[in-house]
Amino acid sequence: MELRTLSYFLAVAREQNMTEAANVLHVTQPTLSRQIADLENELGKKLFTRTSRSTLLTEDGMHLRQRAEEILALVHQTEDEIKHDNIDLSGCIRIGAGETHCMHLLAELFADLHSRYPKLTVELFTGNADTVEEKLAHGLIDFAVMIEPFPLEHYHYIRLPEPIRIGIITRNDSIWAEKKGITPEDLRNMPLFISSRQNTNTYDFASWSKGKITIDQLHLVGRFDLISNVSHFVRTGIANAIGIDELLQLDTGHLKFIPLEPALTSTAVVVWKKYRLLSKSSEAFLRELITRI
Repeated sequence: MELRTLSYFLAVAREQNMTEAANVLHVTQPTLSRQIADLENELGKKLFTRTSRSTLLTEDGMHLRQRAEEILALVHQTEDEIKHDNIDLSGCIRIGAGETHCMHLLAELFADLHSRYPKLTVELFTGNADTVEEKLAHGLIDFAVMIEPFPLEHYHYIRLPEPIRIGIITRNDSIWAEKKGITPEDLRNMPLFISSRQNTNTYDFASWSKGKITIDQLHLVGRFDLISNVSHFVRTGIANAIGIDELLQLDTGHLKFIPLEPALTSTAVVVWKKYRLLSKSSEAFLRELITRI
């Protein structure tokens, strides 16, 4: 399977039309059709469903599209790292993270590095923990900022010093908005959105409440990936959301953060893959992080 063939495949997947894809690639339509047919024969799978007007991905085609995008992204990333592996310290640092106030530490760190090395750039990816970890595992990002609990045995890591308070996000006029803290009894009696994070149990409610409540006893209305999206649902008053403090997008005057009582806190860690060779720019970023933390 050649990289050029994968590029052809992705062009057809994007354009959803063989003729349009051929025009984008500056090849003839028969040449492109033959390349796609050869790829399907090589894999023994039908990648597209063809009609008179469109060329749509099959389920196998959608799976290949994801992998092809990752493969080509790694190729471009490797080319970029080699081209910029010089004493001027240029190149790109790729960081994945969920929504957390701790990102300001990395932002300040990068700002200092960039003032010394103006050719240095950063690429940020925001997603939930499972999506970010998948990108890290596939080498598509250099570092990830994860909120514990997280399976640290698979990675090198540095724990960030700022504690993260756990609580609810609620409307500022809700019956819970005037409380100083949310008790286990309060939590049991309110409709909630909770994180959709799959790899670990995000919060241990049983330990926090000393056995008074478990996640199975919560009144769940739904699950979410990023608090910015579910905040629109919270504004309707349908439910509150379990989340963390000091997120910029919550500072709107319509929502309020109330911490859990007794206090429940977590920590954020910067993680990177074991046995992975970092680029010069990523090595410089890591040295600066170690010095600061």
